[in-house]
Amino acid sequence: MSPVERILLELESATSVAATPTEDLGAARQAMDRRQRAIEELSRLTGLLHALPQGERVEALRRLRLVSEAGAKAGRCLEAVKSDIIAEWNQWSHIYRALGAASASKPSLIDYKC
Repeated sequence: MSPVERILLELESATSVAATPTEDLGAARQAMDRRQRAIEELSRLTGLLHALPQGERVEALRRLRLVSEAGAKAGRCLEAVKSDIIAEWNQWSHIYRALGAASASKPSLIDYKC
């Protein structure tokens, strides 16, 4: 297997994992980081891409376009998860503050004069 083929497979695999919807922000971030490392490695092999025969180069470019589209989808999914987490955090923050204000106005039922 050529280095270009190996890194294309890694990029496709990492992108597939990154594009899988998940509620786990940490796992999504790891998948995107893995994808980024594959892209960086591929960028170091650009000279090899130009050396490929015409048919293989066209196929590699087709695969890169597909990976790019899937990567954009993964980015949108990650942003949606982050937005959901922020919205939930804000909601719980309001509840927490409301409960704190309500309990601060009530007198304590504990007798501290023991």
